[in-house]
Amino acid sequence: MNQPLRFRHSAARTAALALVVALAAVVANGLTPPSPALARVPAPPLPAELAYVPHDAALFLYVDAARVLSHEAVKGIRTADRKGVLGAIEAAAPQQFGMSVDDLKSVVVFVPRLTGPQDSEKVGFVVTFTKPFDKKKFEAGLPALLPNGVKFSVSALNDKAALVLQNFDGKDSKPRPAGEEGPLTGAIKAAASGKHALVAGLTFANLPDELRKDNLPGPFRVAKPIFASDAVVATVDLGQSLDLAVTVKAARAAQAADAEKALAAVTNLLTEELTRSLVTLEKDATVKDGVTVLKALLASAKRGKFERDGTDARVTATLPLQGLPLAAAYTDAFKGAQQAAARNRSANNLKQIGLALHNYHDTHGHFPPAAVCDKKGKPQLSWRVLILPYIEQDKLYKEFKLDEPWDGPNNKKLLAKMPQVYALPEVTKAGGTDTYYRAFVGNGAAFDWLTGTQITGFADGTSNTVLCATGAAAVPWTKPDELEFDPEKDPTKLFGLVVNGTAQVTMCDGSVRTLAKLPSKETLKALITRSGGEVIGNDF
Repeated sequence: MNQPLRFRHSAARTAALALVVALAAVVANGLTPPSPALARVPAPPLPAELAYVPHDAALFLYVDAARVLSHEAVKGIRTADRKGVLGAIEAAAPQQFGMSVDDLKSVVVFVPRLTGPQDSEKVGFVVTFTKPFDKKKFEAGLPALLPNGVKFSVSALNDKAALVLQNFDGKDSKPRPAGEEGPLTGAIKAAASGKHALVAGLTFANLPDELRKDNLPGPFRVAKPIFASDAVVATVDLGQSLDLAVTVKAARAAQAADAEKALAAVTNLLTEELTRSLVTLEKDATVKDGVTVLKALLASAKRGKFERDGTDARVTATLPLQGLPLAAAYTDAFKGAQQAAARNRSANNLKQIGLALHNYHDTHGHFPPAAVCDKKGKPQLSWRVLILPYIEQDKLYKEFKLDEPWDGPNNKKLLAKMPQVYALPEVTKAGGTDTYYRAFVGNGAAFDWLTGTQITGFADGTSNTVLCATGAAAVPWTKPDELEFDPEKDPTKLFGLVVNGTAQVTMCDGSVRTLAKLPSKETLKALITRSGGEVIGNDF
């Protein structure tokens, strides 16, 4: 049961005595204590776009869109990408949302927590515009940007600001209390100041617990003091240079000292990674502008300054923008990303094909023959048809007549139903019916025309034998037209460097290799045969 307030403890008595002494001193000096209203000046209210952001949010991002989009460097990138993703977004925005990209004033994103399995689905957005927006049209355009089936609500905070809450419940969908304080209060106030092009922050207490444990990957363990802090805040300013400041907010000065060392160690890791990337990229003349930008980034990282102020540890860096070929570097990087994505998708296609071939083997005791042949041994349909049930295409498989050629009356109509796994990314056009994924046949290769080979017969080893590959030419996917192996001929002419200048092969063990340069003829012959006893060259 609570007792009436009494000065029972020495600490309370001491505090009361101190208060009396202070008041006596004020009176003795002829001063009047300030009124409570003057002593505590309330903080100015936050702008509407920041009023809903929790001050302990797991993630917070503010972008001054108007400032970023109007910056000379960004305008150059937008011009260079008129026919790319940015250009497509700019072209679609007026029709889809009723506003152009240049009507954006700011964008705020926040995620309250990331500690539970469903937390990542709860995201808040606030978009502000330079002129009044059409709420109905804005709301109608949102599903194209959000994951399929996601629940969201749209509220007009005023005629120029829209609040979008994805999967929020009632208690989290209200403005934050006035005067709220938390690890990200400084970041939110920095965003409200209008001084920065970008402000970002995260609160570790609301991130997954794993980040604070000792199971970080080896190279990243040097960052552990950062993850043990309260929050990290970053600001970016844009002008003649890009100025970055990253601040780690700790609970104690000793933690801030450790965080300062960790920031230096992380920066050192970054410079080492940039240096390694440059060694590779400098050999590629097509990305010289990207190399120029990376060198500038490396120099900026090396000039980074580290400091500590009480419980804050900070690193600042400046990247001069004048003269940097940012637009050209962006184009190179975007093209490179597209090519890498296409290679990855193609490799995944080959992995699925390899898995299907092994599942066929598990079911039938052997790999499929290279073709379904008629009674006279004439090839009718490709092995690609035979493995349809193993790539989730059993219904399509049952539509084929196995006793009819690939271009017969029934089977020819099925060409148009080519599964996506046989399409070469960035090469096969929509509705295309040709494939580059082909198998080597005959003279000891993985496939024979009439009979299926058994995996026990791969004496050279499954990791040393090619199962299928990208051919030099595409063929109708149902046509039994494969890469016929002749040990007396040059096998390099059978392979196609068609995946953005690379060839890809699926080995019999299911692994996929991407080859920027083909090995020697001798090495390729050794890879194609399944029981030749050859030694694989070092060029593979």
